Amino acid sequence: MAIAQAVLIVASLYVFLEGWRRDIRVPLSFWGDSLFYLMQAKSTIDNGWWWFNPLLGAPFGLDERAFPANGNLDQAIVWIVSLPIGNALTSVNVAWIVMVVLSGLAATWCLRALHVTPVSSFVAGTLFALTPYALYKNLGHFGMVIYLVPFVCTAALQLVSGRLPERGYLKGAGLVLTIGCALLSFNYVYYPFFGCFFICVAGLIGFVTYRQWRIVRATILLLTVLVGCTFVNLAPSLYSWRMHGQPIVLLEKTPAQAEIFGLKIRTLVSPVLPHEFPPFRKWTEAEVKAHFPLETENTWSRLGVVGTVGFLGLLGILMVPAAADRIPSGGTLVGGSRLTIAGLLLATVGGFGSLLSLLVTSDIRAYSRICPFLEFFALVAIAIVIDSFFRNRKTRLVASIVVLAVGLADQRGAAVQMNWEYPKSAAELATLTTFVRTLEDRMPDRAMVLQLPFRLYMDEWDNPRMPSFEHFKLSLVSDKLRWSYPAFSNQQLRWQMAAAAIAPKQLPNQLAHDGFSAIVIDRNGYRDNGAAIIADIRATVSDGGIIAQTDRYIAFDIRALASALGAAAPRLPIGPEVATASMRACGAEPLMAIDQIGANDGGVAGRAIRVNHGGDLRIRGWSVDRVHDSAAAGVDISVDEVPFPSIYGWDRVDVADYFKHPSYRYSGFVAEIPRDRLPKGKHKLSIRVAASNRDCYYESAPIRVMVD
Repeated sequence: MAIAQAVLIVASLYVFLEGWRRDIRVPLSFWGDSLFYLMQAKSTIDNGWWWFNPLLGAPFGLDERAFPANGNLDQAIVWIVSLPIGNALTSVNVAWIVMVVLSGLAATWCLRALHVTPVSSFVAGTLFALTPYALYKNLGHFGMVIYLVPFVCTAALQLVSGRLPERGYLKGAGLVLTIGCALLSFNYVYYPFFGCFFICVAGLIGFVTYRQWRIVRATILLLTVLVGCTFVNLAPSLYSWRMHGQPIVLLEKTPAQAEIFGLKIRTLVSPVLPHEFPPFRKWTEAEVKAHFPLETENTWSRLGVVGTVGFLGLLGILMVPAAADRIPSGGTLVGGSRLTIAGLLLATVGGFGSLLSLLVTSDIRAYSRICPFLEFFALVAIAIVIDSFFRNRKTRLVASIVVLAVGLADQRGAAVQMNWEYPKSAAELATLTTFVRTLEDRMPDRAMVLQLPFRLYMDEWDNPRMPSFEHFKLSLVSDKLRWSYPAFSNQQLRWQMAAAAIAPKQLPNQLAHDGFSAIVIDRNGYRDNGAAIIADIRATVSDGGIIAQTDRYIAFDIRALASALGAAAPRLPIGPEVATASMRACGAEPLMAIDQIGANDGGVAGRAIRVNHGGDLRIRGWSVDRVHDSAAAGVDISVDEVPFPSIYGWDRVDVADYFKHPSYRYSGFVAEIPRDRLPKGKHKLSIRVAASNRDCYYESAPIRVMVD
């Protein structure tokens, strides 16, 4: 039956994704966050593992451990799949399909462990594999694949219903569930977090209901496995932070984001977008026209029609628990209803997740990602009801086929977006490949290429023509070159900011002196389609330096300029430097704004700020030299009259647009004040902005900061 289910899932994906018109070498998604996950997978395939990629982040390389999206098990699957395939983009597509199949097989096995019949398990497991959430996420959130979720959900259902495996969780089927929990912890931290939550709730309810100490022991065991393996999984990132410091580009998460990315019951039970069934289509069209607030990735946390029926049924059982008494597995249904309501209370907008984010940690913010856990509970309910109401084998088979057909027809719409994107992705990939192959033919192996415009990794201002992570596209089809994007480590970021401060006409000389061989300009990153920057680079390099170009990209060979500055010329600095040292005060306040101080977002001027002493204090904002109508020469943060350097020159196209002044674009800054320099108590903080001519500095009014 496992082979039949795998074939059915693959066949369904073939139909959903219109496989007859696809080239498997074209990524299922080729924009936004999918580019990050494609980069991570290509790092695994090209370098043996994803932790460090010497071909990105030139001239230093990319330490990927510093961003704790540690999908180690996912990457192991990618690596295994790549062995016979080779091509990175194809391998990621195939790996995702493998994971979808594994989701179905895992869910079916877990349903059998809950004493569901084979045919009902087959149906529910198949629908779980192809849940709208999984199809919506696809490569865009590759780290959110759901093939291990059923194991922790099954263990939670057993604990909450008091029906533990006879041999415990260290032997037989129970050991499989324990291993599943362990493996879940070797992927992105969200699912282990939700797993711990459901195990805690299930263990508490199970013990209070049944007064069995074995439930407590099992709960402690599973929590130990989840927490311990999660720590092991995150250890490489923690080590990287300890050795090199936490990258300053990592955005400080705030408690308010728990509601921005919280779960919404409305979207959970709403039809799949888009939908072919006319009443559902009208429903979704009305939903779009309503312009509900806080519509983020929670929009894609949808259960589908079958899952919604199961979800509503579980809520009904919570209200009328006696209804489960007539069902053989009624205890599992009651337990599922309790876990479902617990999940809703945690994850919904304004729920307990917001309190956790406010009082404990704001690192977990996207509570809508609890969706596959609720989906599994809902499908368990559907499977149990099929078994209970259709006890005759033939009628159960007919009912199962009907449920499967309805579910697949309904959930198919979640894959439509991938089909809409395919023609554009295929055409773009072909053009990119030709451009990069031309570049690689003209450059020596491992030649360094600077990518313009300068983009700040993890904090890129979206340009409709150049969304986040677009610079990854060139490296995804490259095998021989080293690319400057992304600037992730603090060392690389300081180097990039120093390069961004150089006048464009002088930039090629400095880059060639620093060992770079080429400059590639993405015209989509500029309001004028790159006309000004191309003219400046061309004035230095000459037309003969153009080695490849398309409507979007143009590449310049700068190797001939390597000796233009002379051997004694300094290289670009990578260390922190106080910008206003030895400068006099200008006697005026700067044009600036602070966006964030620690966990405090915006509007900080004129009021006292309270921050926690538990870590370094991060400050973000922007500032310009209004007197000289330009970006500043640098920014320092003064704490009790002691200046601390910032990294200045972040892309703030919003500032340039607001003031209608293009020279204000690279005016953002970020700084970290070490916690040992901020003892508990009152402090005065101000922003010192170096004038563009470096003659003096402007200083903001002091901000009162209380460190608790």
